[in-house]
Parts: sequence; C-alpha cells; structure tokens
Amino acid sequence: MTSSRPLSIFDLDRTLTIYGTWSPFLLFAARRRAPWRLVFAPLVVALMAAYKARLLSRKQLKQAMQRLMLGSAVDRDAVTDLARAYAEQSLAHNIHPDAIASIAAERAAGRRVVIASAAHLFYLEAIAERLGVTDVVGTASIWRGRDLTTRIAGANCYGADKRRMLEHWLAGQDIDRADVHIRFFSDDLSDLPTFEWADEAVAVNPSRRLLHLALRRGWTVYDWRQPKTAPARRLRERRAISG
Repeated sequence: MTSSRPLSIFDLDRTLTIYGTWSPFLLFAARRRAPWRLVFAPLVVALMAAYKARLLSRKQLKQAMQRLMLGSAVDRDAVTDLARAYAEQSLAHNIHPDAIASIAAERAAGRRVVIASAAHLFYLEAIAERLGVTDVVGTASIWRGRDLTTRIAGANCYGADKRRMLEHWLAGQDIDRADVHIRFFSDDLSDLPTFEWADEAVAVNPSRRLLHLALRRGWTVYDWRQPKTAPARRLRERRAISG
C-alpha cells in the first residue's frame, strides 16, 4: 500500500445538509415521476413507526419506502434525471453555506475530501459532484439490467457498517490506514464507530447526545445552523472535561 494525502470525511445528512435527504428524495421523485404515489405517504409514516418499534431494520425500512414511492423498478435514465434534478434542488436549498466553505478549506489545506453517507449512491454521487467531491462511500443498490430495484446491495452505510465500508474503501484505494490522517465530520452519535476510528473528530450541528460526548472528549464542535449574524461559527473547541 502507499501513503496518501490526509483525508477529510464528511457525513451528508444534517452535517452538510440542513435536513435529511432520503424521504425528501422519495417525495421529490414521486411528484415528478408518478404523483399518484403520494397517496402512499401515510404508509411511509407507518413504516417509520414500525422501524421505531424495532419491527424493521433500517435496510428493510428504506427498501419498503422506495417500493412505495418509486415502484419496484426504475429505468437508469429516469434515475439519472431524477438524481440530477434533486441534486440541483439540494444545492440550492439544502446545503449549509458553511459546509461548502469547509469543504473548500479542507481541500485548500491539501486534504482529500470524501463524503460517507447512508444516502443511496444513485443520488449521493450527483450531490457530491455538485459539491466538487469525487470520492463517495454510500449505500449501493442492486440493478437488474438497466432497472434500479428496491434492494440494497450489501449493508446500509450507517453506524458500524459505515466504518467497515470506509475501511474497505481505503483498501480499494491502496491506502494504508496507519499512514493517513483522517478527520471525520458528522452530526450524530450513530457515527461513533467512525468518530473513534478517525484521528480527529469534528461534531457538526450535533445532536444533544453527540454534543455532550464531544465536549467530554474535547472534540471540535461546529454549528452551521447558526444565523449568519452569529459572531462565530465555531461554538466550542475544548479539551476533555474531567469527570
């Protein structure tokens, strides 16, 4: 393996974006492709409740939601058109301005930028392209010929699976983990396995639980949700709090 430029890895949903991307993508796609599928929205809510009750895994939830809102198969050209349009909308309305500035700053510092997200690759790649990012790790789909199916290929890129998928990506890039400095940005405690794997953890727009942990461990914390009139973007950068 070879040494590499340092890596700056960003989560997508509620880190770079203002709100999540999966449910909004499905609603966006249904409106453009088959508006009659919006009648299934209450069933999507019921599926989410089943997930909360631990009756479904996240993978099963996402597959079922996609089936309801997009159907069992979608032609590749249609998927590409939907992803491009959604990415354009996301860039205009769902990306924190400070996120764009942070990506630019990491790149200017000579770091290689990666987006690692549970978002499906078929639209994640389109969003990343508009952010100038070519390296992505995300949730892959199973294709049947030219048709996108509802099935997820392998694991949903979430939690501990995200860390494993990043390790696999490093190997595929011929990068030795011991030889590369990794800075990881995320908003949620579900990414704890990747935070602990990284050399430097940055909690961005953190949930309450993540903020508490970040302050205790002395991680850098940014809040890009603050209004532009806020005197400082960085909320806290503290050493670990004893006790």
